[in-house]
Amino acid sequence: MESKITPDVTDYAPSPETAKKPFSKRGILALVAGLLAFVVLFVGIALAIGNRGKSVITMEKDGVSVSFSLNHYELLLSRWKGTLVSGSYTQNGLNAEQDAFYDFTDKFNGTDLQTLSEYYSDLILENCKTYTAVLWLFDSMGLSLSAKQIAEVDQQMQDILDAYGEGSKSKLNTILGTYGVNYKLLREMYLMEMKVNAVQDALYGSEGSMLGYEVKEEFLEENYLHFKQIFLPYFHYIYRTDKFGDEIYYLKDSDKGAIAYDTAHGFAGFQSDGTPDNDANGDQIYYTSAEQTKIAYLKDETKSQRSYVLDANGEAKTKEMTAEEIAAVKEAGEALFTSLSGCTVAEFEAAMAEKNQDGSESVYPDGYYLQKNLDYAGAGSDFAYFSDIIAASESMEAGAVAKITSDASGYHIIMKYDPTPKAYENAANEVWFKNFNSGLVEKLFLERCQALYADMTVNEKVLASASDIKKIGVNLYF
Repeated sequence: MESKITPDVTDYAPSPETAKKPFSKRGILALVAGLLAFVVLFVGIALAIGNRGKSVITMEKDGVSVSFSLNHYELLLSRWKGTLVSGSYTQNGLNAEQDAFYDFTDKFNGTDLQTLSEYYSDLILENCKTYTAVLWLFDSMGLSLSAKQIAEVDQQMQDILDAYGEGSKSKLNTILGTYGVNYKLLREMYLMEMKVNAVQDALYGSEGSMLGYEVKEEFLEENYLHFKQIFLPYFHYIYRTDKFGDEIYYLKDSDKGAIAYDTAHGFAGFQSDGTPDNDANGDQIYYTSAEQTKIAYLKDETKSQRSYVLDANGEAKTKEMTAEEIAAVKEAGEALFTSLSGCTVAEFEAAMAEKNQDGSESVYPDGYYLQKNLDYAGAGSDFAYFSDIIAASESMEAGAVAKITSDASGYHIIMKYDPTPKAYENAANEVWFKNFNSGLVEKLFLERCQALYADMTVNEKVLASASDIKKIGVNLYF
């Protein structure tokens, strides 16, 4: 007898190895990168050299003198305004292109009453101090830029001249003037960005290669939350089915998409000549009856798993639950959470293997690592519960269990863990630690720079003459 159905193994895409809603590997990586782009004002800031224009900050120490110009302060201000505009920031229904946006008043620094305009000015001045320190470090350490680095900057400037000035420096300078600089000053800034990298590499090695185990472990402990979770969704995942509409089950940990057959209760399939009826992987097919029609799948959560149907973006397709179904999920979640009160790690992980609905125990075998300083809620409702978990974890000890509910996703039961030693070197954790080394270098670098602030002098009169953020141009490209 010929096989009536061939299991789908040719284009296998099992759920633990693919993207899924609401926290795919691709989605997490994009989320973290996007958040860092807004959190780290330090990255991409340009520097001034010498005394071109009026100096807003000066520094003299150990025979080395440097200064930071008002022109570059205004450029940084214009860049920050560009970040606010491109990020669609609003306040009281106003956006960052409206003057009244910057008049909003609060205690942004925790103590002093300030307008947003004043607060942002203070932020930019703090960055100016940091880069003044970088200038001093570069000179005092006797560093220099290579011919290749300078050539890269010159090519970058040529590209800008062609794209925005149509080959005319005067036309380009008209555009740059709204940000407080001109062609020469912009070139100097890009050269200074090269100096930032040079100082960092000299102090800590490329990508922190000169940093040791202890400093990395301390950074891991202080800046990352480690947890695992049991997720009960408030929606139905749509799973792949065979020609009869039955959901297909695959063997867990299979690298070839092997079908999970119920060999204990199913009927072994044979061809009309008596040879085994095998699937595309060469495995004998088992059916629910002797008629060899429908597949007998092994539905054992510890051994088999279903595969999500993915959309064009690689996210798992879902369908809504009814209000009654959501209520049932909440009830089940509360009961499970109560049963896990005071549980051991082994008991929690056993429950996770049986009850978790998103396959994250396979995707993230070492669990989740969230950066404590990131506002995940700002990335959208799908990730807002991450911020809730960070907040809840502050008062939790390792081994404690908490529940987090999210209207956008579902019911989360989490256990807090101590970070795994060298978690940042574990290939399974790559999605969480893409920015680990750069973040550590940045932290150490800023601390080194901030230690030099006391040696700087701010010219308040020059600072007062700077363009207000309301009037500065919206800088999106320079």
